Amino acid sequence: MPDPLPAESTRRIIFAECVQKYTNDIYTLSSMLLQQSAEAEKVTIRTFKELHKIFRQKSFDSQLFSIEAYRSCIRQCADYYARRSLLSAKALPWEEQLVKVMWYGLKLSLPQISIILQKSVPVLKTQLRHVREQLTAQEDLLPCGNLSVV
Repeated sequence: MPDPLPAESTRRIIFAECVQKYTNDIYTLSSMLLQQSAEAEKVTIRTFKELHKIFRQKSFDSQLFSIEAYRSCIRQCADYYARRSLLSAKALPWEEQLVKVMWYGLKLSLPQISIILQKSVPVLKTQLRHVREQLTAQEDLLPCGNLSVV
């Protein structure tokens, strides 16, 4: 009995399911990194266009889809930062911003972040420690007075 769905049709279905599953995460990641919703939408669309080119190749592993999606999104956001020179002296370094967004924003585990960023867990822990120190230092600078209206 012949296969009811050709392999190409099955691959399209798998790709569509992956896109549906990861669109929100990729948009959230780009939105948190860029802090601009319009540009985040463009990055999300470009990410899936790039993945579609890869996916059309027979060697693409759909189980690696999320890793490739995160990496593509991060690469595009880094390019956007480089073009716009968005990093200020007070901002965290790019690598630490990535770890902060992936840990606190997307709530990914350290092993997941390690795979995506290709960094060891101890290095990520060090970066998270620095992020927490920076956040604590920023909180210490905030006014402590009561801002409620009476």
